[in-house]
Amino acid sequence: MRFSKWPRPTAYVETSRKRAAFLTRQRRDREKLPLFAGMIAATQHSVEEEMARRAEWWPQQQQRLRDERAAVWRRARNRLFEFGEGSRSAIRRAWRDCPYPADPYSFADFLHQIRVGKLDPERPSWKYHARAEANTTPCPTSFAEAFKRVGRQVVELVPGMPKSEVPQYCGNLGNGILFLTVIPPTDNDPRPRIDVRGVCTDADIALIGRLASAAEQREVRVVRVDVPQTRAAGFSHRLLILACSATKRRDPGWMPAWERYDGPLWQTWRAVDPQRRLARVGFVSARYGFRSADSPIEHYDARLTPDLAKRMIAGGMGTRWPRPPSAGKPDNYGSHPGCEIASLAYHGTRPFTDVALVGGHLYLKVMRAFLEGFREMRCITPDAEVTEINAGIGVMRAKLRAWLEEGRQ
Repeated sequence: MRFSKWPRPTAYVETSRKRAAFLTRQRRDREKLPLFAGMIAATQHSVEEEMARRAEWWPQQQQRLRDERAAVWRRARNRLFEFGEGSRSAIRRAWRDCPYPADPYSFADFLHQIRVGKLDPERPSWKYHARAEANTTPCPTSFAEAFKRVGRQVVELVPGMPKSEVPQYCGNLGNGILFLTVIPPTDNDPRPRIDVRGVCTDADIALIGRLASAAEQREVRVVRVDVPQTRAAGFSHRLLILACSATKRRDPGWMPAWERYDGPLWQTWRAVDPQRRLARVGFVSARYGFRSADSPIEHYDARLTPDLAKRMIAGGMGTRWPRPPSAGKPDNYGSHPGCEIASLAYHGTRPFTDVALVGGHLYLKVMRAFLEGFREMRCITPDAEVTEINAGIGVMRAKLRAWLEEGRQ
């Protein structure tokens, strides 16, 4: 059984710092109410009495916590033996591999989740987490199989004539969600027309035409309304992701991140693109996660560690940063990467075709992981060109300047 040993009770260690801290607290208590300083001093005990009290209380407190943990362990083990023999073996295997702390409270909660059906020890969530996948029909045999009617749209079939309601369909052939608007024949165009919106290939357009013609038993014209937003189609939208900077302006309060950070890379970006028009800019911060450069932030001092980088990557697109100050606080602090990238990409209507990742190796590791999530959200095109800039600071500044200057062409 996996568990963490709790240290045995030890004697209280008296130090000069502890004595000074106690005397300072007594002095501050007297200074709070100067008119009653004498009365307050009369109720205060000496530092020797306080050290003696702590020497007696400290081992008792440690033993009480140790006994409490032992009692929780015993109750949890009794609950474990309430399961059958086969279930106990599976539970032990799952507990050995699970990411929970090896303490009695986590083990008791672990068993409770199994008892209420939230956790299957044969298929634990940390090992068999199902990946969400889009519902696609890559090889449909009929129009009804590929597309479902989702509503109606009011359009003007003929300029100057009253508007009419036409059906609207939705489906996914494998390259992305598509919305189809079926326009009935008119005097100017005797053939039905289907307006297609979304990312699709020429083969998808041809397939929609064949399926619609077979369903209508006559020729149907298919028109791509939205030009595919890809590099091959000539669409361009650039994203720059910078690492946060240790050098910051110390102005009090909140201010935009592009003003707060004052490191060399941020200075280069502001010098080359003072109007902030050559690229949309985001950043990865040890405190704020992934944010837009326009996001207001406070002055802080935090360092991205390997453990924090792993937590950010595991959190994916839906974890808010900064995290709540304690486990008891609600998880409504900060913002999550999915929200920030959706705003930068205009909620997917203008996905990015050129991306530059600039920072140290730990920051690049987090940026690469976030990039996969951005692609799944279709905020970055499948054929986007990704440039990584990681070298000496002088080389990084030169490469960043060159990448930004490409946006002027």
